[in-house]
Amino acid sequence: MTNRDLIIFITLSFMWSLSFIFYRVGVPEFGSLAFASLRVILAGLTMLVFVLLKKKNRQGIRENWKVLTLVGLFSAAIPFVLFSLSARSVNAGVLSVLNASVPMMSGFIASTFFKDRLSKRQILGLVIGVIGVIILMSESLFGGEGATSGSGLWPMGYALLACVGYAVGANITRNYLDNVSPVAITAGSLIIGSVIMLPVAFYEFPYGKSISLMAWVSVICIGVFSTAIALIFMNQLIKSIGPMRATSITLVIPIFAIILGYLLLGEALDTPAIIGSVVILFGTYLSLELSLKKMLKL
Repeated sequence: MTNRDLIIFITLSFMWSLSFIFYRVGVPEFGSLAFASLRVILAGLTMLVFVLLKKKNRQGIRENWKVLTLVGLFSAAIPFVLFSLSARSVNAGVLSVLNASVPMMSGFIASTFFKDRLSKRQILGLVIGVIGVIILMSESLFGGEGATSGSGLWPMGYALLACVGYAVGANITRNYLDNVSPVAITAGSLIIGSVIMLPVAFYEFPYGKSISLMAWVSVICIGVFSTAIALIFMNQLIKSIGPMRATSITLVIPIFAIILGYLLLGEALDTPAIIGSVVILFGTYLSLELSLKKMLKL
């Protein structure tokens, strides 16, 4: 990993961690469906520039538009809506930790439906990750103090379903779009996703409601920077350091998100959330089959 790769890695971690802050700021004013649809549309418009600039990207989208539609649904439209629903009551740090479970879910789906074999370490990581999720949701599941009619259970469930969507989208991409360029996949899925979500944006937009400048900044930044630009950085990182080390970014994002949630929103994690977060991140670390020495090697 060169110094340039390290800068991209840290910048990308910061950009993606901010997306969970943007959810918490923008969703209460726009509403879940409007915020999610605007995120997809703004990301799609940003990626449209890259499609117009390169003929190869346009060709890749035309030839694979059916599969890209599925990727757009599972990797963008559906997860964005589910995370927006979850962000109404789940803080940014917890959302980012739940998001870190995507590699575990992706490995499980790959082994179940695409005949990829999981190693013993990956299986152990998956089991540990599930235990971490149970700990994280323990107050809602078992009626601990502060649990009100399972108010935290459903929102966390939405976030986990969003992670399943990401995992399904990743497996579709890996198995059916192997010969398509990463930029074409990103652009095609987001542009098609934005077309799908456009009617939702028109129908759900809070007309007549005063939207604050911070909410507008949040939805623009999450669409342009934390989605479109971030995915371009991610593609560059995968090319430079490989998918294994690039995917390890899911372990770093929660650190930024928890710190930013505390500093910007005054959010703090309770004891079950802290323990559950550590267990989930450890499970993700095992499921990615990472080596700290290799990750840190320059």
